[in-house]
Amino acid sequence: MKNALDKFVSGLNFIFGIVGIIMVFIATYAVLARNVLIVSTPWSDELLKLLFVWSIYVGSAILFMNDGLISLTLVEDGYKEKKPVVYGVLKAIQYIAAIGICGLVTSQLFTIVGTQMNTGEATTVLKYPLWVMNLGMLLGLALIVILGVVKLIGLKEYFVKKAA
Repeated sequence: MKNALDKFVSGLNFIFGIVGIIMVFIATYAVLARNVLIVSTPWSDELLKLLFVWSIYVGSAILFMNDGLISLTLVEDGYKEKKPVVYGVLKAIQYIAAIGICGLVTSQLFTIVGTQMNTGEATTVLKYPLWVMNLGMLLGLALIVILGVVKLIGLKEYFVKKAA
């Protein structure tokens, strides 16, 4: 299971790397078109917004899984070796906060995405369904909730090992 998950994350990292390169080319073209060619490219803003949302939210879930998000590492590292139970409590607080906040926003996003699917709301220029962008937020935050629960279960095992 761990090997399959590592391959999945590695594949996502590759995909988001390619998406990042595409985003750089689109942004460069938009600047060139606006300032040199004196041509408007409103499609570039919509496409970049879509790619940014998916990259940020799904990428955050991947970073959350690997504990790669911003944290108070100075405090955590001091407790990790000296007082592992305190370190575990700090991590538990982080995971519970992530589950609570992301769970609340995820529940609201279900309503938003459902409404956008029912109304057929689309973007102004590219005319793609607006729910496609918000689905990136929904999936990313839902992944954080799921991974937060998995990490809390992992902490339980961590406390059992440290207490023994």
